[in-house]
Amino acid sequence: MSTEQAIQEEPKRSDAAFETRDFYLACFLRCAGYELVNLRDDGRRKVFVFRDRATRRADVMAFYGDATSVRPLAFAATIKDMKGLLHNG
Repeated sequence: MSTEQAIQEEPKRSDAAFETRDFYLACFLRCAGYELVNLRDDGRRKVFVFRDRATRRADVMAFYGDATSVRPLAFAATIKDMKGLLHNG
């Protein structure tokens, strides 16, 4: 499922998941408090799987529209953590 497809689909269950291959979006979502529930292989790439929220579409659109912010040091630390997951996980 592409990021675009997942953005258009609203969660229907409390255990619904949102998937993205966008590394920096995934880092933003972690900083925004989304729970990373899985990191799975998709060929040579990885897919980040998060527990979905009702506000996810707005959060993703705010990220891409440069209309949101997170703490810079938390974002930097999350980038390091997520790179560790990609390379060691």
